[in-house]
Amino acid sequence: MISIITPILNESKNIKPFLNHLNTLEGDFELLFVDGGSTDNTISMVENNKKIFNKNLKLIKTSQGRGKQMNEGAKIAEGNILLFLHVDCTLERDTIKVIEEVLKSIKIIGGGMIQAFSNPDFFLRFISKYGNFRVRINKVFFGDYGIFVKKDIFEKIGGYDDIIFLEDVELCKKMKKYGELIQINRKITTSPRRFQSLGKFRVTLMFITALLINIVGIRPKFLIKYIVDK
Repeated sequence: MISIITPILNESKNIKPFLNHLNTLEGDFELLFVDGGSTDNTISMVENNKKIFNKNLKLIKTSQGRGKQMNEGAKIAEGNILLFLHVDCTLERDTIKVIEEVLKSIKIIGGGMIQAFSNPDFFLRFISKYGNFRVRINKVFFGDYGIFVKKDIFEKIGGYDDIIFLEDVELCKKMKKYGELIQINRKITTSPRRFQSLGKFRVTLMFITALLINIVGIRPKFLIKYIVDK
């Protein structure tokens, strides 16, 4: 079984659409929402919409921090495979089954998907094409690529680092020491809302800056809104 772990923070508008989408997926999975201290009605939206979800759903409350939230979800996950999925992302119908099939291989321990934006313009299509090309080469996935991993490997590497952003990059670096990562031939579609609210070129520039200075372990807080917040 796959455990879908979704960190949330003030996502009240996205809870019901996300649950409705997951209801369309094939395969055996559970969902764990991990709230990082929402101040809107996210919690009540989860509680009030449990009845529309046709799988097991758990709600965990912890302190803010995407890596910390996902680690807390992993602790109580019942599946032998973990899929870290953002609440503004959608998957192809058979993605769960495809992940389970590829992870039957002993060599392959995790991976991600082919990233795309919903309603993309030329610039966003270019960002996706470049990102997917990069991933095919270095197998380092960002969170909106739908990172999945065998649970025993996740536990062995100590999970996500408790850092303010790019925890997904650091996780992939650790994962690659224990086996092969794969980009499966299934699309994950994510909302471009950060690009829309903050500006496409500004977000791209700040993200590149974050990647470069992350190499030497520098993660200034002012970049959080460009990398984490949506």
